[in-house]
Amino acid sequence: MLNNFKTYLLNQNYKPLTAEDYKGRIERLLAKEKFTLEHLVKNITSILPEYERNGKKHAYGKRSHSSVLNALRRFSEFLAEGTN
Repeated sequence: MLNNFKTYLLNQNYKPLTAEDYKGRIERLLAKEKFTLEHLVKNITSILPEYERNGKKHAYGKRSHSSVLNALRRFSEFLAEGTN
């Protein structure tokens, strides 16, 4: 599924390095939080706000110019499109 996410980003005109970076950020988030990909997919609507401004994990979300947060936002859009 994460490879499909990367392809989705490329189709959305993201640069290859950005697409790979966002895929990696999701992978690292899964490892850090000890989530499975399935858990993230099923709970993205409750997990994403934790990384937004005023969320309890905002400090992690804003790392590297908010790349973690942006990766989560794009992943949520990817799931909403249903093309996974």
